[in-house]
Amino acid sequence: MISLTPATSFVLIPPFIIIHMAFRFYFQKFVMHYFRNNINVKKLSECMFYLLQYSVFTLISSTIVIKNKLWWLNYENLFCEKIYMHSFSTMTACYLMLELSVCISTAMTWCFETRKEHADFIMMVVHHACTISLICFSMYSQNYNMGVFTANLHDISDIFLEFSKMIYYLGFTQTSKVTFFLFGVSFIIPRCYVFPKFLIIPFYNGQLDDTLIKLDSNVDLLKAYSKLERTYIPAAFTVLFILNCIWTVAIVNMALKLLIKKEWRDVREKQVSKTD
Repeated sequence: MISLTPATSFVLIPPFIIIHMAFRFYFQKFVMHYFRNNINVKKLSECMFYLLQYSVFTLISSTIVIKNKLWWLNYENLFCEKIYMHSFSTMTACYLMLELSVCISTAMTWCFETRKEHADFIMMVVHHACTISLICFSMYSQNYNMGVFTANLHDISDIFLEFSKMIYYLGFTQTSKVTFFLFGVSFIIPRCYVFPKFLIIPFYNGQLDDTLIKLDSNVDLLKAYSKLERTYIPAAFTVLFILNCIWTVAIVNMALKLLIKKEWRDVREKQVSKTD
């Protein structure tokens, strides 16, 4: 059985990047050939690829979340790794390195995507940079559970987003309106409520220290979570939370336009794309 350590797991990055880029190229090439008569075929191929990607990510991260019992209402399981040091596994290593590799690979191919024209492209760049730094820091500081749980919360909504966009480009406009509202719920609740409540606020309201003491009454709080961790983690999480809030405004704006003005389009795109 392959055994990886936090240090050696980084050797997975180069092959993961190569495999990801090669698979993406041939997958989108196949989709663009199959749906060559669709005027949004490039966007459609991107959506289908991202839908598959985030579905795989969510499946793996959810498996780890269930295995490590990282329930939303259980601070003990979320922070216990700093006390018991037992949450790092080959699956965790592969997942985190896969996330990191895909973030790097995606950043390398952005110039070839239609999404570079989106109004929120700079926000996407900041989000990616923050994500990359957080994954690296989670490995360095041994906050594996926190890294997996954060990624899981953020990847779930992307499944609904890409699926909604995919069926929109396929011409199922009315159905895409329903799936868009499902995306809105899956985005706002995990990212704007669960995320700050269980991963940001505990660093400020004492919940983190209370949990560590509950796990081990003799714990050295500053040794378990250093000053660097107590500064960088909530700061980086806050940046992600601010971006999530800005995107939430855009989502609500789209929903209101759909309900009130019956206007249905991606507000980030400069131009409405026809689907028929």
